[in-house]
Amino acid sequence: MFISASFLKINYGIDEMIAAFFVDREPPVDNLYWKGKLLYLRPTPGYLFIPLIVDLLYKLGIDRKQLLSEEFVGVMEQVGHISALEETGEITVDDAIQRCSDLVKDSCKNKRWHSSLLDFLYNGESNFFNPLSIPFKALHRGDLFLFSLSVLEFTSDMGDKIAEYWFALISTLLLLDDVEDIETDTKTGQPNAFLESGFDAAGIETIFEWVRRSVERLATLNQTMAHELHEQFTQLVNQPHILKRLNR
Repeated sequence: MFISASFLKINYGIDEMIAAFFVDREPPVDNLYWKGKLLYLRPTPGYLFIPLIVDLLYKLGIDRKQLLSEEFVGVMEQVGHISALEETGEITVDDAIQRCSDLVKDSCKNKRWHSSLLDFLYNGESNFFNPLSIPFKALHRGDLFLFSLSVLEFTSDMGDKIAEYWFALISTLLLLDDVEDIETDTKTGQPNAFLESGFDAAGIETIFEWVRRSVERLATLNQTMAHELHEQFTQLVNQPHILKRLNR
């Protein structure tokens, strides 16, 4: 499916210039994240995440020129490549963290964000991410992309807000991915928040509550995006094998 700029604007409330930028962008060469992909955007959470988070950052007040700069977008793309290397087992988690840290070493404009992120990823306690982060390990598979934000300029207070919206968005998108992959992940043992929750009534209700709060957070910046993601999630969880677990 071709993702058009008008589709992003109408269905997700994405700023027109941001939507057009990513629709027109070519997939980066020799990048494992886009390997074999002819289009930059695809109708899956991992690819729509980029224009969606950029739109939220713009609506939070980050300059659009920064957000659409080759410095920022290029770093995001390179982090995607490193993330794919880690996901396919070509490098370890620690290798991936170090590579991403090295990637932004020279262009880092936000030392607080960078140092706090390193502490967070190495399971430290001296960071501002812990109180905001997602309660399921399976939903942290996009955390490496947080490195890309260290090349942006923003205040400490803005950084706290960015982290809130980041986790609200990425957790909702990854839950959309996980709910579709429950049966496959059960067989393969891949990380899945529904399985991690125990896939029982209590666990699923915890996920529902997290999505509710996340969507409410997103709606304060982009009601169209929040509504669309909520509708997608509601449709996917109203499947017999999930409702059965809830005794509904």
